[in-house]
Amino acid sequence: MDFLIQSLFVWALTLTGYKDPNYLPDIKAVSHQTLATTLCKSSYCTAVAYYDKNTETIFFDNRMDIKTDDGARSFIVHEMVHFLQHKNGKISSEELDCKTRIEIEREAYRVQQFFLKEHHKDTYQIDMAMAVLPGLCSEQAENLN
Repeated sequence: MDFLIQSLFVWALTLTGYKDPNYLPDIKAVSHQTLATTLCKSSYCTAVAYYDKNTETIFFDNRMDIKTDDGARSFIVHEMVHFLQHKNGKISSEELDCKTRIEIEREAYRVQQFFLKEHHKDTYQIDMAMAVLPGLCSEQAENLN
């Protein structure tokens, strides 16, 4: 498994051009319920992975088979981009404004999309996620009114 994680890290490192921090984040499988409790405000939750900058850990849904499924692996690559963004000063300890968060997500999605295409996998889910990103800031502003 260590070799797999290292190779996924190389994908993220190569495609972003960020400086190598010379160590990897921790990677932990957790239940979907744990992800939902941590990330979602409702019982309906589509989250499958996230990077926690405080613990430098990537948590992923334990139902994902990262050993054999390139789709599942793509989410680890996506979260590794966030690890690299964090270690290269793009994600600070302060709360990020909406536009900055969108740019950070867009970069991670682009790397994930490229990874999937290189492995001849469908990118529809990622394409759709990228398509809705620009509208998130305007939705946030509407919710404040």
